[in-house]
Amino acid sequence: MSIQLTRAAAHAAPDSVSYYRNLLRLLNENAANSSFERLADDVRRQVRNADAARELLSDIAVATRLRDSAEQKRKREGELTALNETARDLAGLRDTDQVLRAIVQRAKQLSGSDIAYLSAADEEHGDFYVRATEGVISRDFATIRVPRNIGVCGSVAKSRSPFQSSNYPADTKFDHDRGIDCATAGEGIVSILGVPLALETQVIGVLFVGDRYARSYTPHEIAVLSSLATFAALAIENARLLEEARRALRIAKQANAALTAKAEDVEEAAVAHEQLTELIARGGSLEDLTRRVSNLLKGDACMLDDRRRLTCGQLPEDLADEDLAKAIRDSAVLGRSVSLRSAEGDMTRVAAVMGGSARLGALLLTRKRELSESEVRTLERSALVSGIVLMSLERVAQATYRNVSDIVAALLRGATDPFTPECARRLPSGVALSWPITLLLVDAGDVPATRISSALRSGLGGRDTILAEFNGDVVIVTSVSNPSGLAERAAEALDEAFQTRFSIVISAPVPELDGVPAAYQALLRACALMHTIGQSGQIMFEKTLSIYALLFEQKGEDAIEQFVMSAVGPLIEHDLRRKSRLTATLLAYMDNGHSLHKSAASLGIHVNTMRQRLESIGEIAPNWSEAGRTLDIHLALRLNAIRRGC
Repeated sequence: MSIQLTRAAAHAAPDSVSYYRNLLRLLNENAANSSFERLADDVRRQVRNADAARELLSDIAVATRLRDSAEQKRKREGELTALNETARDLAGLRDTDQVLRAIVQRAKQLSGSDIAYLSAADEEHGDFYVRATEGVISRDFATIRVPRNIGVCGSVAKSRSPFQSSNYPADTKFDHDRGIDCATAGEGIVSILGVPLALETQVIGVLFVGDRYARSYTPHEIAVLSSLATFAALAIENARLLEEARRALRIAKQANAALTAKAEDVEEAAVAHEQLTELIARGGSLEDLTRRVSNLLKGDACMLDDRRRLTCGQLPEDLADEDLAKAIRDSAVLGRSVSLRSAEGDMTRVAAVMGGSARLGALLLTRKRELSESEVRTLERSALVSGIVLMSLERVAQATYRNVSDIVAALLRGATDPFTPECARRLPSGVALSWPITLLLVDAGDVPATRISSALRSGLGGRDTILAEFNGDVVIVTSVSNPSGLAERAAEALDEAFQTRFSIVISAPVPELDGVPAAYQALLRACALMHTIGQSGQIMFEKTLSIYALLFEQKGEDAIEQFVMSAVGPLIEHDLRRKSRLTATLLAYMDNGHSLHKSAASLGIHVNTMRQRLESIGEIAPNWSEAGRTLDIHLALRLNAIRRGC
């Protein structure tokens, strides 16, 4: 963008230069969006040249998006750092309460809330008690005990899902307790969010964040808080398991062999968890995770995405798809892994990979014998780590795709050449487009363009292709030598994802930036014509439709029908009555430069048959060969063939 600013500033009036200087200063200071809006308002009031004002406003909008993108990246980096630090704390567990306090501090930091606290379940008394707090003012708040059926705590424990309230004192969606309400009022809490600390099918605690003003919490904030809650549950559970092991060692010396085996299982689980934590801390990939799980559990691990497509590893061949789908659904509902036995007797353990409440995929492990309890826990923790990796990859992909969207938008407007060395740095890693390019327009119809682009990104990735939503449709920019093959792959991917065909129009090669806006407008006209003549869901080249799209732009099907019938209506009606092929014959004759032999060869008929058909055409439409009507008749014949899908 800096190059675009420099070029624009070089050719702008002196007052425009000052605006660009202010814009660069705002970017350097990471100013708030309101500062950019004030600058834009000033441009609208002060700049009299419409073209200069429009260019300035466009650059201010790009700068605002860059500022927002950088801010989002910083926020995501902070979240991942906090999650990684929590994972390291858990791996080197020394003091459970210390780890829980760190988790509460990070929950407050990541949500930007006024307070955060963690309530743990007390099985002996049947209620919840506050175990760790951050940002709390009142000493009485730390002594709250909440019955399992009261307040937000009770709602989260009952539903095993996150619960939020933007007006806690007046909220009637849960039962209130006077003592608890007094304590929260003393803290001035207005908004509150609670997420469960779930272990298997049991809620062992609730992680809260609260604010002293009315607000709602975004799905992303809920997902991050859910990840922290999972770590807290693991810390509590690990402490409980270690305490149980110590108690068993003290009480049951006679069962030394069994206790030794148990200790070995716990040790193996701890080593496995340490390795998984180290993997996520250094930014390992799904392939690294799959190999690590295979080595730890001495089996064959694989990863599936949210559509049960293989991401990495090898899927067992004898698993029925319907059985696998049910196992993934059951695992997501139960919060535990599910066992499947194959036709050959192998055991496959299926663990759904979750990101908050969304199902991101599944982790599978196959081997001859069933997993032990500690090995099952290792697999399930591996699924948890997989969810964190997938969410991290998704955040990176979203940031990259926002850059691609900006590049495609600028390209279609003819604003800047994104393939110059300076601008190419914003393209995704490994992508290297060059002129000439071909544009493919996918008509989204009633389907949101974001869903279409999501279905296409995984299947069309490569160093010579990018795509993005633009004005409600999806535009593919490519420099491949066979764009029709690319269109076929796109159509197959969309057919598999949505069980319907989408219109795809392919442009002629565009040699330079100046020709891109016109090529895009031609694609729009061609797409509109396909809809008008009933050819939606087809793949067509724009050059096939270009002349008709221009002639019948913004005209309905009635106008097209009237033109075709006025030119060759008698021939069409004769073909319908007699089941003949006179229209196809005349079109072939005109397409082949009025050559009898070439026309007959293209139709696969004898030359004499061709002559006979032309004589019949002359009897039905005597004036077809007149010089003034030849062009109209040829156009009508081609348009009729396109309408019929020939």
